[in-house]
Amino acid sequence: MGKNRSEVRMKKIVLLFLSLLLLTGCVTTPNTVSIESTVQAAVNTAIAPYESKYNDFVTSNQLDESQKEQNEFIQNTITEQLELFRSSFQSEPMPTESPDIPAGTVIEYSDGQIVPTDVPQRYTNDPTCVDRFTYVSDISIPDGMNITPYTNFTKSWYITNSGDCTWNSNYKLVYNSGAKVGQAESFSILKPGYFVQPGESIVVSAELTAPNNLNASYTTYWALQSDRGEVFGAGDAKNVFLSSNFVINNSFIVAQNFNSLTCYDNHGPIVCGSSGSGGRGAVYYDGTPMLESGRGGNPAIVVGPPVGEDDSTVRFEFGPLRFPRRSNFYMNFCCRPDTPHCDVKIRLLVKEAGYDWIQVAEEREWNDGFMGEWKYTLDDLRIFDQDFYYAVEVQANGGATDEDLIMITNFRIY
Repeated sequence: MGKNRSEVRMKKIVLLFLSLLLLTGCVTTPNTVSIESTVQAAVNTAIAPYESKYNDFVTSNQLDESQKEQNEFIQNTITEQLELFRSSFQSEPMPTESPDIPAGTVIEYSDGQIVPTDVPQRYTNDPTCVDRFTYVSDISIPDGMNITPYTNFTKSWYITNSGDCTWNSNYKLVYNSGAKVGQAESFSILKPGYFVQPGESIVVSAELTAPNNLNASYTTYWALQSDRGEVFGAGDAKNVFLSSNFVINNSFIVAQNFNSLTCYDNHGPIVCGSSGSGGRGAVYYDGTPMLESGRGGNPAIVVGPPVGEDDSTVRFEFGPLRFPRRSNFYMNFCCRPDTPHCDVKIRLLVKEAGYDWIQVAEEREWNDGFMGEWKYTLDDLRIFDQDFYYAVEVQANGGATDEDLIMITNFRIY
C-alpha cells in the first residue's frame, strides 16, 4: 500500500518537471527536413567533379547570338547580290531587238533603244485624229523561214504609232489578205487600261498555223483596226500592211535558217551574227569554215562563250517546229584548227511553249582531232507531234579563251 503511494507521487513529480521544461522553452520542436534542398545538395555533390567540363558547354544565350550573326550575314549577302544585279542591269542598255518582249508591251523606241512602259497612261482622242503606223522590224519568223506542217507559231512585228490618235485596248491586229493561216481573224494589241501615245512603239503579234502542203510558200497580210472600226496600214496612204512569208518543209536545216535564230550568253540576249567583241558571246554564220582537221566543211554556225570568264555560256535557239514520228536530229561539231586549248561542253536543250528547258544531251569537245556527232530519233527523245523549241548551248570548261569557238555543221532535223 505504501509502495503504490510512492509510485504515484513519483509520476506526479515527473509530469510536473516536464511541464516546467515546456513552459521555459527548454524543449523545442525539431526542424522540418527540406526534400528539395536535400536533392539539390546531392546533385551539386555529384556534379562537382565535372563542373569544369560543364563550363565549356554552349549556353542558350550564346546560341541566340550565333543565330543573330548568321541572320545578319545572310541578309547582308542578299542585299549585296541585289545591288550587284541592279547595278549590272542598269549599266547594260537593252538591245535594239529583244525576242523576250511580249506582245502588247508598250515601249518607247528612240536612239536605238527599247524601253518598256508598264504604267497605264491617260488619253483623249480628238474625233478628227488620224490613225497611222510605221513598220519598224520583224521580231520572229523572218520571211522565207522553213516551217514544218501543222506547226503553231507566233509572228511578231515592231510598229510605231505615227498618227495622232492614242491607241487603246479596243485597237486590234486584223487579217487583211493573202493566205488565211491565222488561228483567229483578229488579235488584241493591248491589255485593258493600257495605251500607246503617238510616237511610241509596240510589239503586235498574230498566232499562225502552218498548213500541210510541202514546198508551198505562204504569205499573209495583217492590218490594224481602230476603236472606231477603221482598218489602216502603214505609210501616208495607210495601205502598206504587215506581212509574213514562210515555206512549208518537212526538214529544217539550221544554217539555212540562221536569220530565224535568237541568241543569248550568260549576260542576256546578244545579236545573232556577233563575233564576240565587247566581252559578249559569239554566234555567227560561216559559209566556208575550216574544221578541226584542217579541212573545209559545209556552212557552219560558229559559237563561242564570253572570253575571260570561268564557265561562261552562249547559246542559240530556234522554233517552234513540229515533226512527226520517225524524224531525226543530226549535228556535227568540232573546234577550229590549231586551237590546242579549245575545251567546252555542248548541250542540246528542248522545251514546249510555256515550259522550262530540258537537257537531252551533253558532250565535252576539245581539240582531239575528231568530229563530234549527234544523231537521235525524235521518238527516242519523245519530242514528236507537238510544237517544240530547240537550243544548243556551249559552256567553257573553266576559263574561256578565244580558242573556245565551236564549228556546228550539218545541223538539221528531218
